[in-house]
Amino acid sequence: MKTNLERSDTVALALIGATIALTAALYPRLPDQIATHFDVNGVANGWMSRSVGAWILPLTALGLWLLLRPGARLLPQAWQSRMRESPTGLVAALLAGFLGALHGVVLYAALGQSASLGMMLGSLLGAFWVALGLVLPRVRRNPWIGVRTPWTLSSDENWARTHRFAGFAFCVGGVFALLAALAGQGALSAAFILSSAIAPGVYSFVLARRLPPEA
Repeated sequence: MKTNLERSDTVALALIGATIALTAALYPRLPDQIATHFDVNGVANGWMSRSVGAWILPLTALGLWLLLRPGARLLPQAWQSRMRESPTGLVAALLAGFLGALHGVVLYAALGQSASLGMMLGSLLGAFWVALGLVLPRVRRNPWIGVRTPWTLSSDENWARTHRFAGFAFCVGGVFALLAALAGQGALSAAFILSSAIAPGVYSFVLARRLPPEA
């Protein structure tokens, strides 16, 4: 499988590079302990040392890009073909953008800012969820990205119909999560995300009981 860089790959790598450069510039000003986990209201409840917390999200974004793009060559040929026909580069770019923005919130909090963290985190996740919802119906059956249940992975029909449903569910859930976050309702925002994430898996199970077995 060739790994020719697409425009989305350039965007993803630029976002990752900018996140790393910003972190390096701010690193001397960061505290020894950095909040890296927050509850639904944006209150920090998990910390890491500066040497780990300052880099974990940028490096995670880079690792995911490497896995989804050049790493796809590790898959069997049939799966590689499906990955090529899917908007894999766009998914990787969305992940890079989301993790970069999330890391920006982490840096913002580490520098002593705490205002509107819950709203920022909920809004980011809601917007990311909507973006994923727009992309999911175009993803072909593969083992790495998408709604991967035993029923979707074993049936092209189940996969296609589940991902059309998932696209709708993610868009609706993301919009309501975004609105709830902007209204300061962090728990409700998280509930919209969680329910829209679970619904496609349930749908794939119900659909599998109705579809005839594939030859």
